Amino acid sequence: MKKLILTTVSALALLTASAEDGVKFKISGTLPDTVKTVVVIENGNQKAPVAQGEVKNGKFTIEGSAQKNAILGIGYRDRQRMRYVSALNDGEPIEIRLVDDMTVKGSKLNNEFGEMQVNSDLMAKAGHLIKEWQKVRNDDSEAGKAKAAELMEKINAIEEETDSIRIAYIKAHKNDMTPAMLMSQMYYNFDYKELVDFVNSGAVWLNSPMVDRMKKQVEAMGKRQPGVKYTDLEMNDTEGKLAKLSQWVGKGNYVLVDFWASWCGPCRGEMPHVVKAYQTYKAKGFDVVGVSFDQKEDAWKKAIAELGLEWHNISDLKGWQCAAAPAYGINAIPSNILVGPDGVIVACDLRGEALLNKLGEIYK
Repeated sequence: MKKLILTTVSALALLTASAEDGVKFKISGTLPDTVKTVVVIENGNQKAPVAQGEVKNGKFTIEGSAQKNAILGIGYRDRQRMRYVSALNDGEPIEIRLVDDMTVKGSKLNNEFGEMQVNSDLMAKAGHLIKEWQKVRNDDSEAGKAKAAELMEKINAIEEETDSIRIAYIKAHKNDMTPAMLMSQMYYNFDYKELVDFVNSGAVWLNSPMVDRMKKQVEAMGKRQPGVKYTDLEMNDTEGKLAKLSQWVGKGNYVLVDFWASWCGPCRGEMPHVVKAYQTYKAKGFDVVGVSFDQKEDAWKKAIAELGLEWHNISDLKGWQCAAAPAYGINAIPSNILVGPDGVIVACDLRGEALLNKLGEIYK
């Protein structure tokens, strides 16, 4: 009983400390007329809103408390997703608009934060192009393919522009928390070295829980960098038998561990390069292990046959939840690691001719 009392007292103390650390907010704004409830979330946590309030004729005012300098997401639920704008909880009144356009007004920092969000809103700048592309992306005619390619080129150009605005903001705001929201959304756009530079920068926003996933990603990506010993994986082969990377890797030959999936168009586009590399150098001991991010066994096996993947193939058929994703920090495929005879990674993410060029250096 004494232990229970002590535990309860400790819990109350933590709650009191949390309440004391909290900063009150007052937010007013405009949402679409059809919206009935405004929702405020803290640091991206959509499962547990810190406040909800009524919206009348598109107008609302809501008050509450959240952690000091937390990133507040202010908006509404639209079907299964939440549409919101972000603001820093710095204790000053906040005003937002989230209808056809969006604005955030408040303190000097929130004004800058809001302006950046407006200027880097991809959907506002390229939404009409994305809708046009969605209409023609499945058109297999020459005209349809040409139109889809033209639209995608324009969309990519606008995305590069909006990304550059975000990156410039991150670099200019090392001493506040607002970049945490941006990095939580776009850390996968950066390569390992860039992410390491961010992590080692000493930026204030690195203390935000919003970038915890990014930091874990950097740690995982470190496991597939040159000079690091490979991490073993255990999955089933195409016959349903348990297999490990260590059956082939670290046994005296160079081995490409290729992360892919049957449903991944870019992966299938890369396969001719991998097949050519395998056929060219297998007589010299070069080997390949395909690690699939598939979920459907039939689709996986069918793609292996169609693409002529005559090497070792393994998968746990768990898609993005597969063991390889956290083990090697993979959030995009195709990806690969080239492992040396001693089990140490010598290169990663060799695409196209880069794989053949690397093997040419090795087997010259």
